[in-house]
Amino acid sequence: MMDINSIYQVYFNYSLQNKDEVYSFISQLVSPHDFTQRRIVVDLLNKRDKVGSTLIAKHILLPHIESSLINKSQIIFLRLAHPIESWGDREKDIRLLIIILLKRNETQQVKRKISLFTQALANEEYLNELLNVEEEVGFDKIIKKIQEE
Repeated sequence: MMDINSIYQVYFNYSLQNKDEVYSFISQLVSPHDFTQRRIVVDLLNKRDKVGSTLIAKHILLPHIESSLINKSQIIFLRLAHPIESWGDREKDIRLLIIILLKRNETQQVKRKISLFTQALANEEYLNELLNVEEEVGFDKIIKKIQEE
């Protein structure tokens, strides 16, 4: 795991087998010591899924939640070591998750930073770079590049 700066976290080549393992992993990041809070985070992620697909490009998901359980807003890049073949009805062959965890009542400055980042996700070339980079160092450079624009 690499902490690029206060808001971005990178987990490169993680071996998680399915949606449940991914959501469990995310819940542990939010609340490492409280099982009840972790269950609530998993429930929030599953409820968000029911609203509609979080697929933003082929192979890439953007799960996101806002909660008072989140102490620090973050954008987490989870690059999987092996694709998750079946995530849901339409989401197949998932290789990258970009997870946005937003603290309830977050400052405008942080919200603006996250909003600017999400606009970059509309750039297909940027997403392809993230998807196809082979090394963590290159991955970090791509993320930093978007911060500088």
